[in-house]
Amino acid sequence: GQDAQYQGVQPAYEDNGDGTVSDLDTGLMWQQDPSDKMTYDEAAARSSSFNLAGYDDWRLPTIKELYSLILFIGTDPSGPETAANAVPFINTDYFAFGYGDTSAGERIIDAQYWSSTEYVGATMNGNAAVFGVNFADGRIKGYPRDIGPQGQPMKEFARYVRGNLDYGINNFMDNGDGTITDNAAGLMWSKADSGKGMDWEGALAWIQQKNKENYLGYNDWRLPNAKE
Repeated sequence: GQDAQYQGVQPAYEDNGDGTVSDLDTGLMWQQDPSDKMTYDEAAARSSSFNLAGYDDWRLPTIKELYSLILFIGTDPSGPETAANAVPFINTDYFAFGYGDTSAGERIIDAQYWSSTEYVGATMNGNAAVFGVNFADGRIKGYPRDIGPQGQPMKEFARYVRGNLDYGINNFMDNGDGTITDNAAGLMWSKADSGKGMDWEGALAWIQQKNKENYLGYNDWRLPNAKE
């Protein structure tokens, strides 16, 4: 019941040859080479005047849009790996990527990207925060919006996106039989959860037992992958 046993939706990109990459799954078009690091206010403001490949409707991605690019074959360079042999959490066949500039005092993992999604709460000494994705170590979390951990202005990369304004907006329908369909994603979910905590191996086994029981009239249930 592990993810590797299910084909699912696999990433599919097209290099448009003009500095943009189209995601054939999501219908989003991306800036291929990210802008230099900048503050959140700079990244948000620049999107309104950004022009690439003849398009002027670029925007800072939501966290769901940005997270859609993450690739789970990466390795964390802050552990036993180094930048020389680490693998980024993004497809570098299509997207330009760089680790943090250690010669400028940055950590190798300082490769965070801004999203436009506010983190409703506070982090790191009560500062306002927004969600971001770190394609160096695979994290998704709330990052300080204004002042970073070292007391300096927080700067991150910005990779702009355009197209498909409906991506990531759930469209749920209660089927009245214990299942919920998300028409936006084409997925069906069980309305109730397991009702008890279990470890990962136990959860995999629990799902397979439910399939034997034809749970809610279906026998092809699985644990969702991280993007689902």
